[in-house]
Amino acid sequence: MLCGVSTSGVVHNVPYIIGFRPLNSTEQPYVGQMYLNFNNGIVSGRYTDISIRPAGPFANQTNIPVSGGVSNGNVMLTIRQITFRGTMNGEWLNGNATIRGRIYVWEAEQGKAPGM
Repeated sequence: MLCGVSTSGVVHNVPYIIGFRPLNSTEQPYVGQMYLNFNNGIVSGRYTDISIRPAGPFANQTNIPVSGGVSNGNVMLTIRQITFRGTMNGEWLNGNATIRGRIYVWEAEQGKAPGM
């Protein structure tokens, strides 16, 4: 169970800030703001790119649909054709994704970016 979010109930518009970068890299991460809905294990929502780093996979895109699911502490989110797989721990989500043939690590924390 996330802080204020039951994965077996219905909760709407939970804000998350997500960052992702190549595995074993110190590069500036790509960053986005997500608003997720949880409906008895089904996840839906929206993603907006807020990165200052150029040329990201979602560069300058707003309101991209997010879909996925959550079960037994595992989470899977799909944004466009990219699948982010990981785990849930309190207010945190984290895991990995393959983007353009590279493995990326990602973390998302409940909260809003300034101005979002």
